[in-house]
Amino acid sequence: MQRDLLDALRCPGTHEESWLVAMVLEASGSSLLVAELACPVCGAEFRIVNGIAHFEDSTPVASPALPSEPYTRDMALRLAALLGVAESQLPVGLVGRYTAASGALASLVSAPQLLINSGPVIPGPGVSCIVVADRLPLGVESLAAIAVDAAHATVTFLESATRALRLGGRLVAPADAPVPAGMRELARDATEWVAETTTRASGLVELRRRAPDSIG
Repeated sequence: MQRDLLDALRCPGTHEESWLVAMVLEASGSSLLVAELACPVCGAEFRIVNGIAHFEDSTPVASPALPSEPYTRDMALRLAALLGVAESQLPVGLVGRYTAASGALASLVSAPQLLINSGPVIPGPGVSCIVVADRLPLGVESLAAIAVDAAHATVTFLESATRALRLGGRLVAPADAPVPAGMRELARDATEWVAETTTRASGLVELRRRAPDSIG
């Protein structure tokens, strides 16, 4: 997992948003290989093992049903157009089946990638991987865009994806999935729809010390 992603990670617990406390045990350049993560609010603990951050519960996460054929350039071009990102400092999220597009998409979109529940997909250089249960452990406006496959397109997961998107960021999801509140549908066909965020979600509140009132 890339070190830059660490600041975007949040506890997936259902409480106020909180940064995670990290103890890095092994790293290689910008990549975190082994680390321990903990939530200061609820005490939940998570781990980064072999460069992959694990946020799943005790239920094993099934590997995604990947496409039988590799992503062609035309397929990657279509996905890049749906995501609407040509260049970004924020990551593009690919979930489940869409993680198979990682390599082809990297040649078209100049943005970091975050692969979520990628199963056997081998990430390329500079790509982060996380394993999650029913929601994304990401802070507000930490993603440029995200594509979610049918196996993950639950109401809870899509709501967490919407919250993680920057204002105007796009969400690609199956045609039969509900469009979350705060999203405006842009296009739809028989297999997918694409929508963009129209409102900002509330996140961490930064507290600032007020200067003391002047005397006299």
